Amino acid sequence: MHEAPSRHFDIAIIGGGFAGVYCAQQILKRLGGEKLRVGIIASENHMVFQPMLPEVVGGSLSPQHVVNPIRMICEAADVLKGEVTALDLESRVLTLDGGRFTPNVTVTFDHLMLAPGAGVDLSRIPGMSEHAYLMRTVGDAMKLRAAIISRMEEANLITKHQQRKEMLSFVVVGGGYSGVETAGQIQDLIAGVLRYYDNIRPDEPSVTVVHSGERVLGMLGPRLGDYTRECLEKMGVKLIFQKRVRAVTARTVQLNDGTTIPTSLVVCTVGNAPNPILVTLGEKGQLPLERGKVVVEATGQVKGLDKVWAAGDCASFPKADGGLCPETAQFAMRQGALIGHNIISALQNKPLKPFKFTGLGELATIGHRKAVAMVLGLRFSGLLAWFMWRSVYLMKLPGLDRKLRVMAEWTFELFFPRDINLLTPSFSSPLGEMHLEKGDSLFRSGEPAQSLYAVKKGCVEITDASGQLVKAARAGEHFGERALLGDGIWRFDATATEPSELVAIDGDTFKTLANSIGSLGSLFRSTAQQYHLPEEILQTVNAIPEATRLSTAADVMTRNIASLTCTQTVQDAVAEFQAHPHSTYPVTDAGKVIGLLRRSIAYDWLKNHGLTCRDQLQDLPLTTPFCVRSDMPVPELVQTLMRSGVSKAVVVDAENYLLGMVTVFDLLKGAAA
Repeated sequence: MHEAPSRHFDIAIIGGGFAGVYCAQQILKRLGGEKLRVGIIASENHMVFQPMLPEVVGGSLSPQHVVNPIRMICEAADVLKGEVTALDLESRVLTLDGGRFTPNVTVTFDHLMLAPGAGVDLSRIPGMSEHAYLMRTVGDAMKLRAAIISRMEEANLITKHQQRKEMLSFVVVGGGYSGVETAGQIQDLIAGVLRYYDNIRPDEPSVTVVHSGERVLGMLGPRLGDYTRECLEKMGVKLIFQKRVRAVTARTVQLNDGTTIPTSLVVCTVGNAPNPILVTLGEKGQLPLERGKVVVEATGQVKGLDKVWAAGDCASFPKADGGLCPETAQFAMRQGALIGHNIISALQNKPLKPFKFTGLGELATIGHRKAVAMVLGLRFSGLLAWFMWRSVYLMKLPGLDRKLRVMAEWTFELFFPRDINLLTPSFSSPLGEMHLEKGDSLFRSGEPAQSLYAVKKGCVEITDASGQLVKAARAGEHFGERALLGDGIWRFDATATEPSELVAIDGDTFKTLANSIGSLGSLFRSTAQQYHLPEEILQTVNAIPEATRLSTAADVMTRNIASLTCTQTVQDAVAEFQAHPHSTYPVTDAGKVIGLLRRSIAYDWLKNHGLTCRDQLQDLPLTTPFCVRSDMPVPELVQTLMRSGVSKAVVVDAENYLLGMVTVFDLLKGAAA
């Protein structure tokens, strides 16, 4: 077993967004000469400047310019990249999954800042999670941009007008900031590149926004909301108000009024959900939640808890002038900075400050060099608001290098056409192929299990802690299901004994298949029984009376068994089924076992070859028998049965002549005696 690495932080911050990073920066700034360990735990090693993600979709910005490495903007902090899989506030310990090749990391802490952001749940709308593109990460934006250009390339090859229209129908769900900005950027991208596609007519591409409210950007008031609608409509964006998406298919979006919109690409900007880790803590009573969000005081401290703080999208943070803070960057960054200040104050036994920020205003770009803004109660729109939007967000970008890069790229975009290169980013696939040379280790006991493996070529041996062979997986066989169905930890070692080709199926995909398809789930639960630890086998052996343990397979087997010969016909087999009903029957040739006949195989053969056929059993697809030698000691027999995952074995002599059969029940009868 490999020991999991451990860390201890005086201040642990979960989340690498605005709240988490600004909290860390404030703490590091106020630490001075104090020696305190500050840790940032984030699922990515960079902070995403999310307000600029739509610009990545539209090609106005490169993806690398809207992210900042957390290690570079918080140099004195210890950054751990991984997913928090367990959190215990009472014991002040969390568990971190760092990836496929890393054992789980245990982290203890004194102060804890919770800023993991919100989760996403699209399951309430059938088909949304399977077919919709999201806009939460840089990878999402890159993937969406690649998909749009890919649709343009495909439509350019289609000769029929209606098919091109359906191929180029893009639907954005949600009329908030992200939905409006994304729709505007998609429309701008299409307008900017359309002249390079000779076969696509200007009236064929379409962008549609489906919004459940009365107007887009309702938080900015009626005037700016109506202005935004007018601008989007002039650009060519279609707006559907007071309608909800009922279902999404591969080629349509279905609304709750029965309307169907043909489309090949759907972008979902709604569906925020409580963070699952925080929900689990709330259910345990360790964390106060209100509508899935952590309830905090005006100081940022979680209500009723000592040394636990929360901010950002996951927190129900009170606003200074009443109500709750909106889930925007300007509030998250100031909440984080306040908590950083208050954590140091708490360590120094100084009074804590309440959150007093009430907001400077709101801005949203709507494409085509237009934006809307409400700043300090004043409303702006058009080109002036667009310059304000770019200026404000340019100043908010952390780091001088990022500011200069973005400013240069925006400047070039004013004079040069948009890039239409189709650079499809590589995203994690549920399936992956790998090659192993002889002696290569695939995994070791104690490591986290990430995949189910299927062998295409070669052989991988699964061995237990004592080095004893558990299974030799060859072409057509699989392994890994026990760990994935259990605690997610490998209990065995896997090593290639020859050059091998494997297919790895992602663990989440495996679980989805196993839970969705009953027969697959039953199969995997059955084959998982092959992987028994030595102590489990020893426990079973010790439960058998000593007299039975000292005997052999020949002593406990059933000698008078129903068997068939290879020259008998299918009708002879059916007669034997009726006389001696069993599930399987040994088939012999001159007394030697050559296979097993299953009743189901014989019946299928008759259905496919005619009920009156006189085919001999040697012509049927016999199952390879599981044979054991008659002199095999019972402890070894128990281990063999448990490790093979079978409940019965054919007992043969040294020359493979049939002697009898032994089952688990034979051993149980011995135990009962």
